[in-house]
Amino acid sequence: MAQTSAQRQADSLWQTVTTRLRATLGPVEHATWIEPLTLVGVEQGTASVAAPNRFFRDWVSERYLKRLQEAFSTELGQATAVKLTLSKANTSANAQTEHGPQPSANPAPSVQHWQPRLNPRYTFAEFVVGSSNQFAHAAALAVANQPGEKYNPLFIYGGVGLGKTHLVTALGHQLLADAGRPRKVLFMPAEFFMNELISSLRRDRMTEFKEKFRRADALILDDVQFLAGRERTQEEFFHTFNSLHADRHQIVLTSDKVPRDIPDLEERLRNRFESGLIADVGAPDLETRVAIVQKKALAEGLEIPDDAILYIAQNVSSNVRELEGCLTRLAAFASVNHAPITLAFARQALHDLVRRQHTKPDVEQVQRAVAEFFHIRLSDLKSKRRTQHIAFCRQVAMYLCRKLTESSFPLIGAHFARDHSTVIHACNLIERRAANDPAFRQSIDKIERRLTSASQANP
Repeated sequence: MAQTSAQRQADSLWQTVTTRLRATLGPVEHATWIEPLTLVGVEQGTASVAAPNRFFRDWVSERYLKRLQEAFSTELGQATAVKLTLSKANTSANAQTEHGPQPSANPAPSVQHWQPRLNPRYTFAEFVVGSSNQFAHAAALAVANQPGEKYNPLFIYGGVGLGKTHLVTALGHQLLADAGRPRKVLFMPAEFFMNELISSLRRDRMTEFKEKFRRADALILDDVQFLAGRERTQEEFFHTFNSLHADRHQIVLTSDKVPRDIPDLEERLRNRFESGLIADVGAPDLETRVAIVQKKALAEGLEIPDDAILYIAQNVSSNVRELEGCLTRLAAFASVNHAPITLAFARQALHDLVRRQHTKPDVEQVQRAVAEFFHIRLSDLKSKRRTQHIAFCRQVAMYLCRKLTESSFPLIGAHFARDHSTVIHACNLIERRAANDPAFRQSIDKIERRLTSASQANP
């Protein structure tokens, strides 16, 4: 039983670490290089992570080792080294890989491989229903019971870490489990769809691409906002959508915003996204957060008193991932210190996480930080000037305002004398560049760290 509990804690830790990395790397890079890794265990300040083959191990060691170490250290609250090993289950495959063709410096997933799998932890049984997600949950259940008949497409939108991916993954699990015949269910981030398209075009395999996607019984596409501005991908998805819909095959989509607010999305796609049912997932209320903490603590085999659970739920209100992160931190601290989890223990273990929740920067602080970082005048950042450099800095500031503050698009726009559509465009533009340009992403991270440090110094 102790081993089972330890494995659950390791699985939870790894899920939290990889979720943190996905937020910085982007879905495609994360699916390509992080998802195939597995956490073997953590012992004496070292996390052992297994890679499927030597090339994979060497590539991750060269490019992602530091990020892995930072993520583990943050989650465990102490400096943690990462040791990359080879997966024992793939020893024979390693020899083949080492002598076979190796990926290029900028690998693209092939059509047959690299398809993300449904996370086994994301089921309807593990999903906590509250007032903020009740409608979306009911819609997902209805689709799972009558795919292609009700609500096609189903479009679920909401902020980061609120349970969209969990909900549509649970839907996918039920479609597979309830099938009277084998069903082909495809689940992937939108950027993965784009990557497969590019790979198929380059290798002249479009017939194979169309066969894969247009013959699916259900297509679940996560984060469709990333289709924005990508004309060739939108065109192919338009035809894929029409083919699936005409055959009454189910289409499920998620996004961080409603279709009409996705900039640079073709009108014909927007109309099709809006032709089905649109359901939102909001931030959980206090009662739902308490239920989430209770359920996840039970699943992890953690004994947490009610007052400690209430403390976590009251002080971590941004999203479900933050709640999961708190439980992972508590489990790690309790294991290291061989101590029971009490209210006092929770306060001590989570003080920095809770403090960050209450010390978010405001729009003015973000504006000042961006102006200082890029060495421009604050007045220029807020002005009507449209020179390329000033406009770019302004877009970065808008993106960080949206990410780090609780301000709406219209409110952010008001601080820059712009309308909300300009802010939405800026956020999507910077988000795409950060996902594809590591050097630029490091600059964004540096500004964020400055803002976080300043907020913690002046709570």
